[in-house]
Amino acid sequence: MLLGRPVMALFLMAALPNWGAAETVTWEAIALAGPGRQLLAKGVKTYSPKKDILVQEQPPGRDGAVSWSKSLLLNDTFAVSASVHRVRRLDGFGLVVYRRGDAHGFSWDWFDREDGAIFRKLQGPGRVLVVATKGQDYEELESVEFLDDTTLRYLDDMSKPPGTHTHEVIIRKGSVLRVAP
Repeated sequence: MLLGRPVMALFLMAALPNWGAAETVTWEAIALAGPGRQLLAKGVKTYSPKKDILVQEQPPGRDGAVSWSKSLLLNDTFAVSASVHRVRRLDGFGLVVYRRGDAHGFSWDWFDREDGAIFRKLQGPGRVLVVATKGQDYEELESVEFLDDTTLRYLDDMSKPPGTHTHEVIIRKGSVLRVAP
C-alpha cells in the first residue's frame, strides 16, 4: 500500500472544495446628513457561510416558486442580504441593506448579467462576479464577488420622497458575499 489510511484521508480532504472556508466582506456605512456624509461604521466581516448566513424563506410568489432572503450581519446595526430564487437562467438578482430599528426602511439594488458570470449594477457603478449553483432545471445564486467598490443604497423611512436615500453601505472590491455553503 503506497498511502496509509491517515495520509489518504488527508489527501482526499485537501482535494475537496473548502466548504467551510472563511470569507470576508469589507464595508462602510455612511449617513447622508444634509449636504455632508457621516461615516457611521466600517469593518471587515470575516464569516463562515455555513454558520453566519441567516436564511429566511419568503412566501411563495404568484407562480408558487419559493425564494429566500440570505443575510449577513455586518455589525449590530447593518446587514446585507441577497434575494435568492431558483430560475431557469440567472440573469439578474437583488441585493438589500437592512438597518436595525427601521420599521419602514427600504433598500433594493438590482444587478443584470453583462457578460458570462459578470453582472453590473443597474443604477450606479459596480460589477460583480457571480457563482450560481446549477440544479437539473434551475440556477440559484451562490456567491457574489465584488469586482469594484459598490454602493448599496438605503432609505430609512419610505414616507420620504421617492428616489431619495439616507444611507449608503459601500462594499469594497474583493469582498465575497457567499450565501450558500
